[in-house]
Amino acid sequence: MIRYKTPNIFQLREIAIGLTFIGGFIDAYTFVQRGGVLAAGQTGNIIFLSVDLANHNMPNALTKLLTIICFVLGIFIVGFFKHRPNRSHYWRLIFLILEFVVCLIVGLLPQSAPNDLVVPLLALVMAMQTTAFSQIEGNAYNNVFSTGNLKKAINSLTDYLFKKDKTALATGLIYLELVLGFASGAIFSAYLQKILGLSTILITCGLLLLIGGYYTLLLHKRALTN
Repeated sequence: MIRYKTPNIFQLREIAIGLTFIGGFIDAYTFVQRGGVLAAGQTGNIIFLSVDLANHNMPNALTKLLTIICFVLGIFIVGFFKHRPNRSHYWRLIFLILEFVVCLIVGLLPQSAPNDLVVPLLALVMAMQTTAFSQIEGNAYNNVFSTGNLKKAINSLTDYLFKKDKTALATGLIYLELVLGFASGAIFSAYLQKILGLSTILITCGLLLLIGGYYTLLLHKRALTN
């Protein structure tokens, strides 16, 4: 099928894998450059927050707490847009643009910029990304962390192994691609940070331009044919 004729363009596999790559890229960036905090991995942040509270490390605890709050806020904001009547077909692009702006600003900030400002901002837009783009070819997935994707990959591949269900195999391979995409983003980010340091986050601006531009082009082509 021609890509712009896909009923739900935001669910295209290439878009999902690209966003998952960005998810791994940004989480690795904040963990290394911004005090061991994950922009999107809130399970880890809850654990780190608990440890900080137990050790009376209030400055670090505040960063984790603000990150979790902003992640929740990002989910709520996208939910608000989802339930608005007569919204534009381009509404998901708003969140990619916001993510681009935040990554650009963060990349230009000095090391002295407080982590409890930088990481929560990234958590906000990461939550928006994963909530606005929450499906791949009809399957629910997450593009900013991988525990759920890994579980679904193994469950589907196990179903194929024991039931010989080819649909389960195809689904398992999709989720496995997502896990590899996330891991690749994290590895690529960690490598580039040795060269670019704080500026590494600017790479995501280019990636968002490519993904957002591709998505916009497909939406525009579909609009012209309708």
